[in-house]
Amino acid sequence: MKITTRQREFLKILIDLYRQKGSSVHYSEVALKMGVSKWTAYDMLQLLHKEGLLEVEYIIPESDNYKWGKLGRSTITFFPTKKGYTVSNLSQRNLPTKAAEFNKLKKEIIQKFEELKGKLNIRDLFKEALQRKSPLIFCACLLLILILLIKKITEGVAEIKLISQVIPHTTTNAYAELALIVFAGMCLGVLAKYVSKIPTTYGSNDLDEYTNYIQTYNQYVSQMNKEEQKSLLDFLKETLDEIKTKNEK
Repeated sequence: MKITTRQREFLKILIDLYRQKGSSVHYSEVALKMGVSKWTAYDMLQLLHKEGLLEVEYIIPESDNYKWGKLGRSTITFFPTKKGYTVSNLSQRNLPTKAAEFNKLKKEIIQKFEELKGKLNIRDLFKEALQRKSPLIFCACLLLILILLIKKITEGVAEIKLISQVIPHTTTNAYAELALIVFAGMCLGVLAKYVSKIPTTYGSNDLDEYTNYIQTYNQYVSQMNKEEQKSLLDFLKETLDEIKTKNEK
C-alpha cells in the first residue's frame, strides 16, 4: 500500500508515541510533536484510520470524585494496527492483546472480590474499574463484578444461568451490542430483587448507585466499534461458562 510522505510521518510519530506511552495516543500529542494544529492532526489520523493503518480507542475522562454528571463522553485516541506497522516499516513491539489483558483483569477482580470484607468494598472495585481509563476494560470489570455479586447474594448460579440465556450461542457482531446491554439490564433487575441481601460490609446496597454504573457501561458499549463489542461479549461468555463449570464440579 502506498501512502504520501506526509502521511508516513504522522504514522511514524504516532507509533513512536505509542511505544513510549504503552497506550493509545491523543491527536493533540501528535499535533504537538509535528508542530501542527490539533485539528490538522485529528484529520490526518482519521484518514489513516480509514485506510486501516490506525485503530481508535475511547478513553474514560478523568474524574477525581467519580461523580457521574462529570464523566461526560469518552475521548478518542489512536493506536497502530498490524497493517500500520507494515506500511511504516517499523517493527511491531509489545502490541497489547485483549485476551491477555482480560485474563489478568479476571484474576485481579476475583482476588479482590474475595477480600471485600477486609480492605475493599464494591464501591472501591467500581472506582478501580473507572481508573482503568479504557471503556472496554471498565465494561469488562463491571460485568465481572456484577456476576460475582449476583452469585454471592443469590447463593448459587441459578439466576446467572437464567440471565445468561440472553447471550447468543453464536457470537456475531450484529447482536453483540444488544446482548451486552440486555445482560447488564437483567443484572440490575436481579440486584433490585435481592438488594436487601447485599452485605453492609460490601459498602453499598444503594440500587441507584448500581444503576449509575450500568448507565455508564451502556454509554461506553454504544461507543465501541463492532470488534470491541464482540471481544467484550466473548469475555462475558467465557466468564459465565467458567463460573457455571466450577459450580458443577
